[in-house]
Amino acid sequence: MCLEKDTLGLFLREGSASTEVLRTEAEQCKNLELKDLLPYGFAIHHAGMTRVDRTLVEDLFADKHIQVLVSTATLAWGVNLPAHTVIIKGTQVYSPEKGRWTELGALDILQMLGRAGRPQYDTKGEGILITSHGELQYYLSLLNQQLPIESQMVSKLPDMLNAETVLGNVQNAKDAVNWLGYTYLYIRMLRSPTLYGISHDDLKGDPLLDQRRLDLVHTAALMLDKNNLVKYDKKTGNFQVTELGRIASHYYIT
Repeated sequence: MCLEKDTLGLFLREGSASTEVLRTEAEQCKNLELKDLLPYGFAIHHAGMTRVDRTLVEDLFADKHIQVLVSTATLAWGVNLPAHTVIIKGTQVYSPEKGRWTELGALDILQMLGRAGRPQYDTKGEGILITSHGELQYYLSLLNQQLPIESQMVSKLPDMLNAETVLGNVQNAKDAVNWLGYTYLYIRMLRSPTLYGISHDDLKGDPLLDQRRLDLVHTAALMLDKNNLVKYDKKTGNFQVTELGRIASHYYIT
């Protein structure tokens, strides 16, 4: 489109050192699309590319040689790359677990937009969100801080507990209960207990939610034990790491 409309000059920094760098690095690319785009200051980033190509793109963008980077949502989640402008084109992603398209969560949106205008890299930043008319009011309320962000940690608690156990930060159920007390989940359970299935009577009888946290830990530990990721002694509450658990944690297998 830029070639057709003769607007490539808006993105290409002719005469700069970046031009030569991009042309040289393009020769090393395995991805043919990336090889064609790179000399013009454009790049792509997705899971279908080789690790070498992805790392090259990340490094060139971080060094400001690449002017426009088009990526899947995973780049915004997993790689810390500051940018001047972040454009989110569409707010739906496919969920294999649900077998359908779902809206991006509030934390995901804020994580992506938070890449724009990092103080140590830029004096200002711009975030542009393109969504459907039906979701517009929701995102306006979110960005105006009218909607509280709720924790999604419960659904991932077994994975997180396994990771903490492998790291040695959590060795038993008591440690895990204390660890949960430092999470955003705990803060939201105290502030909006009903959203997390906690009645006001439960909160009155257990103001620090010790029993609730223990129940969550127990349920997660049973699941890990059932799948041989952690050995869980129900009498003592002790956790023992398994080799399978180490592998799952190391390779982020859920």
